[in-house]
Amino acid sequence: MRRTLVVLGGADGSLGVYLRARELGYHTICVDVRPNAPGAAVADEYLQLSVRAPERIDAALGERADIVGVLCPASDVGLPTQAWLERRWNLPSPLPEAAVAASVDKPVFRAVCERAGVPTYRSATASSIPELLDAARHMRFPALVKPVDSSGSRGVVSCANPGKLASAVAESLEFSFSGRVVVEEHLDGRHLTIEALVVDGEIAFHAVTARTITPPPLFVTTAHEMPVDLPGKTADALPGMLAAVAAELRYRNGPLTFDAVLQRDDELYLIEVGARMGGNGIAEVVRHCHGVDLMAATMSLAVGEVPVLDPHPPVPALVHILASDRAGLLAEIDGLAEVRAMPEVKDLHLFVTEGSFVRPYEQAGYKLGYVVLSAESTSALWSVENAVRGTLKFRLDTGNASPAANDVAVPKP
Repeated sequence: MRRTLVVLGGADGSLGVYLRARELGYHTICVDVRPNAPGAAVADEYLQLSVRAPERIDAALGERADIVGVLCPASDVGLPTQAWLERRWNLPSPLPEAAVAASVDKPVFRAVCERAGVPTYRSATASSIPELLDAARHMRFPALVKPVDSSGSRGVVSCANPGKLASAVAESLEFSFSGRVVVEEHLDGRHLTIEALVVDGEIAFHAVTARTITPPPLFVTTAHEMPVDLPGKTADALPGMLAAVAAELRYRNGPLTFDAVLQRDDELYLIEVGARMGGNGIAEVVRHCHGVDLMAATMSLAVGEVPVLDPHPPVPALVHILASDRAGLLAEIDGLAEVRAMPEVKDLHLFVTEGSFVRPYEQAGYKLGYVVLSAESTSALWSVENAVRGTLKFRLDTGNASPAANDVAVPKP
């Protein structure tokens, strides 16, 4: 019988999952309200429904006998629906409610960290500006204001001092589905992402990326690099931290993705969690760096099978986000064939075509695409990254006389 995976969301972060599922012999159904979503174009079937509507998805698909698993790889928004459908359809290892709650509500995750005994920091949350101003009056500034339920850096606002908090909260509230924001002390240090795979309640694998982000006020990811050399004490403590959090979430099988900050004193703070794989091509980077196929492993666990994990010594790898520094119509893409021919280029995905309207890279969803690179050394890796940026040109139609003047400036990590 055909084995079908229902994939909640067709955003650019999910594209690799659809392609890998096809390679592994799965049939896929993309659930997304947007017919032009990248995932809808490559899935075997498309269902035009919101990922926030589990009952409607069940009504459309619940009688099918070929559905063996549900995935939500692109964002946390569909995780409550994934959990609901897994229980409704009696699928293996449904997402525990504790893991869903921590993924979609940042203050819930802060409480999880406190109970798990991992390092934490001060934060405050409320649904009104006066309440939040009162709750945050004893916090240190600068601070970050975030919607409690958004991802992809949407609605994250830097706040330099208490006098600017009211306007920062008002701006951030516009991006919150639930109408709540959180104010967190800003942690100054190295930004990391941690990918973990939980099998039978144990941390079977974990990997760390060095995450490069745009400067304030946007904080949008521009690159992930592996491997990362953590301080010895931090590296030794990390598996126990992840295991403690997974236990607190009652999470026994599946991927976890964490945003983290390593401070100058080598203290590691877990900032956010998602009971899913990370986006922005991280799974591809993990595969090329460590030899572990997170996408295949996640699918195996979703259908009740034991994943195959056979890591090898790390090989330098990174993902570089392709993006624009301004808006306009994309008139031309130059250098694509040359970049694809570079032996260090392992994956290249574009989410725009000539004629597309391009936005400045202020949110993760505004990327033009991404390229995954791997090389024999870190220096060679960054050398080819520089060559990619110098070769691949996105030209916007702005009416300037000189074509070169219309080249967008792709953010440099």
